[in-house]
Amino acid sequence: MKRRIIALALCVMLLGACAVGEAAGTKAYRLGTSAYTVMIPDNFVEGERTEEEVRDDMVAYMHSPDTLLDFDVYQFSREGYPATLAAFVEAEAAEYAATEVVTDGNINGIDIAWYRAEETYEGREYATLTYALEDGGDYVEIAFWLDGEDAEAEAAAIIGTLSFVTR
Repeated sequence: MKRRIIALALCVMLLGACAVGEAAGTKAYRLGTSAYTVMIPDNFVEGERTEEEVRDDMVAYMHSPDTLLDFDVYQFSREGYPATLAAFVEAEAAEYAATEVVTDGNINGIDIAWYRAEETYEGREYATLTYALEDGGDYVEIAFWLDGEDAEAEAAAIIGTLSFVTR
């Protein structure tokens, strides 16, 4: 009986260590001033934004020196844009000649829409995957730049942690 209790205690300790190990290496990242967060690797840092990007409502540019995945975060008033998330994403997707458009997605109980597109940056074409959410009177976008073999899986891992926090 004593051996079973010790073995059980060791299993619980190992499981606890694994859970801490999985959580280690990530940090919660808030999407602008919205009520949404995602978990990102610890090594992601905020990069510089140009004046033009700031005028274009980019609130953050995040990148990692250890990966080829970057992402931009935008947050802006819904005023002057289509009133529904679906209509907004359809309009954005048309503007970027998107190849895949999902207007009725849901991640972790949160309504979300997304589209895939090719975007040019400094004369080079990149595959992008842009997710959009509603946050009260704002739209929030997170645009992943899929540069590299593992970038799509990394983006999926990040967006898969999407959560809603109260302010």
